[in-house]
Amino acid sequence: MSIVDSLPRRALADGELAALNRSDAVDLAVAVESGGPTEGVLLATDRWVKGLALSGEGWRVVETVSLEGTERYDALRSCEDAVRAFADGE
Repeated sequence: MSIVDSLPRRALADGELAALNRSDAVDLAVAVESGGPTEGVLLATDRWVKGLALSGEGWRVVETVSLEGTERYDALRSCEDAVRAFADGE
């Protein structure tokens, strides 16, 4: 089961996001928006960054950036932009 498949089909509470940060599955998990349950999440490992957005069908990966040749900051920014664009288009 992938980490995306393990997420509940609803917005994540702050505690759930914190639990993701403590897990061994990712190095970093941050909300795209602040203040309350989040419908956009950035996940990062030492190899990639993924932008996840909540849709009517559950969580969906809207962007993946390999960290091979890309700085993590740039990858996070790209994924954040993709998550925000997905939210604006839905």
